[in-house]
Amino acid sequence: MTAMPRSANTASTQAVLADMSASARKLNRWIGLLLAGLVAAPVLTAAGGASWLRAIAVSEGRERLGEVLAMAAQHSTTVFQVNSEIARQVAIAAADRPAEALPLDVRMHARLSEVAARHTHITAIAVTDLEGRVILHSHAFPAPEDARIALPDLGALAAAGPAGIALTRPRRGPIGETLAFGLVVPRIEAGRLVGAVVVDTGADYLQLAYGELAPFSDFTVSWVARDGWLLSRRPGLEHPVRLDPATAQMRAILAGDTEGSFEDASPVDGVHRLFAWTILKDWPVALIVGGGRSGLATAHDRVTIAFALALIAASAAIGALAWALRRAAGQHAALVECVIDADEARRKAEDQLHQAQKLEAVGLLTGGVAHDFNNLLAILMGCTENLQARFPGDPAVRETTDVMIITIERGARLTADLLSFARKQMLFPVACDVSRQIAGSRTLLAKAAGEANQLVFDLAPIPLPVRVDPSHLDACLINLVSNAHEVIERDGRIVVRTRLRVVGPEGGEDGLAPGTYAVIDVEDNGRGMPPAIAARAFEPFFTTKALGRGTGLGLAMVYGFAQQSGGTALIESQPGRGTRVSVVLPVTKDTVSAPVQRAEHPPEQITVHVLLVDDDPTVRHVMAETLKSLGATVSEAGDAAEARARLAAEMPGLLVTDVVMPGDMNGYELAAWARRGGRMLPTLLISGFAGSQLPEELADAEAIAFLPKPIARADLAAAIAGLLKAQRRARAEAATDGAPAG
Repeated sequence: MTAMPRSANTASTQAVLADMSASARKLNRWIGLLLAGLVAAPVLTAAGGASWLRAIAVSEGRERLGEVLAMAAQHSTTVFQVNSEIARQVAIAAADRPAEALPLDVRMHARLSEVAARHTHITAIAVTDLEGRVILHSHAFPAPEDARIALPDLGALAAAGPAGIALTRPRRGPIGETLAFGLVVPRIEAGRLVGAVVVDTGADYLQLAYGELAPFSDFTVSWVARDGWLLSRRPGLEHPVRLDPATAQMRAILAGDTEGSFEDASPVDGVHRLFAWTILKDWPVALIVGGGRSGLATAHDRVTIAFALALIAASAAIGALAWALRRAAGQHAALVECVIDADEARRKAEDQLHQAQKLEAVGLLTGGVAHDFNNLLAILMGCTENLQARFPGDPAVRETTDVMIITIERGARLTADLLSFARKQMLFPVACDVSRQIAGSRTLLAKAAGEANQLVFDLAPIPLPVRVDPSHLDACLINLVSNAHEVIERDGRIVVRTRLRVVGPEGGEDGLAPGTYAVIDVEDNGRGMPPAIAARAFEPFFTTKALGRGTGLGLAMVYGFAQQSGGTALIESQPGRGTRVSVVLPVTKDTVSAPVQRAEHPPEQITVHVLLVDDDPTVRHVMAETLKSLGATVSEAGDAAEARARLAAEMPGLLVTDVVMPGDMNGYELAAWARRGGRMLPTLLISGFAGSQLPEELADAEAIAFLPKPIARADLAAAIAGLLKAQRRARAEAATDGAPAG
């Protein structure tokens, strides 16, 4: 199942297993005492022992029922939180699109379908208008005109603000026949209520989630709405069921209680059970778990019967029987210890799964927004720099445009950090030595550390080659040193260290596979963090800084970059004793590349015929003006088909193309097409969000470059100059190779 109980209920799981082990040992001790007493009065002792053990069994059974309830409540809360967050994100995404275009928005439909497919507890996602008519649905495009969903009072939900969430009654979906209930979040555009987002969960979800789990016989778990509708149940439901208000549990809910227990026959299947229930915090749902009374005491009953029969049959064998029973109880305790170890391994696996799911969720949401958001920033950047170039001598214009450019760059960094955490950024990895890369960044790192702090470099004397994107590695180190500077309250010491780490065949405790790794440590002697804070340090948007001092994406970006580069990031911290963040990267056997020297001053004028391809006319217009201001001749195309026609007719000297475009080719394919037949056309690929690495046929090609939007004028000029220089160099090498000897 997608949403599993996380670290919050790990302690509860371990407590259950520890209690089972303690019960086995306690039972072992009591068996010895009871057997000694039964030598004198076997029948009386057997009867008394049977009654007493059964009472203990039922009492422990009630405790187990409560523990199972607590674990199930954590799981259930997680499911509703995931559905609520998805519904809110869909509502936000829908608000960014024109209302008249939403029913035919293919990308939005694809996003809904992908999110629904990624979460097994979600059966469908729908966007509706105020009357419940389905505008957009994850399972059908376009949505059928007669598809409707009975909605609660949306006005009341909207008035409730962030708490405005309601549930529908179970029903067969408007598209498909799945029995499901929906979580409803109102849609508000420009301060006006326009409809709702409904995230459906199947009535059979609890059967799927707990189908193989049976902590005791006749085990059942249910979600019940406050109005009595059974939302989901294990065992499953074939049709909607509403509980009678006269039942014990419904009377308690209607009376305003939040938790309790009772013993009664189930109103669904008539089986007599012990029940425990609680109202889920922040959700209008009651969680009920139950088990058969006899089933909760079955193990103890078996021990008692065997114990009594043995005493009655032959008191002479009491000693041998006691020894056998004690050994069995000891083996049971040992088995429980093994289960505890297995549960610890399962918990680590679940943590890794949760981290992977979180990465996928952030990547899905960020990638969908990054393309459009960066296109908007590209327009703003181009207009701002063109305005700055038009009034070069006006200090007021210069001051305003400088502030605008700084703000645009901050927005671009925010998107880049999110993509980095989600491992969706475009990387250009090369083999480089980490110690040499750090040595080349000493000046930048010293500025990040601050003049009041001592920055110490402890670099390994041996080469540590890794395959990474050098610019992203620099950004990663600057982030870590800046964070260290932030947490040092007085004159401090920051140490940047590189070292070699070898992980043996058994693997590392931190999940590293066997192999050789280069480790970059950034240590500080600041105030440190308690374990609970350190455990969340790599989460996106989590920060301990004051409001407005940080986005909470610095360490998240470091973690995402390390993961995308094949390694990981680790953190060790103690309050009052400082923090150490380690970036662990696999050592490569590739030959280390020489560092690329960038031009300090980009050219002001570039004379070349440029074919500019972008499906967004505004972005295309702004970039065309920037290129013209640099001296280039510009032809424009809105898609790959038009671009191919212009390439054939005009023979431009440079191709600048967006990566993500509609039509029969994307930017990668267009660049490859333009180079057919051995033609080396310098190509600059641009994108708000590419979402993938360069194809192999382009990654190794001459005169190919990539720039993420928004693109500053200086970066554009430098990139074009570099491409033209690479073309001239390649032509010169080709001419030299083709010249006759002598």
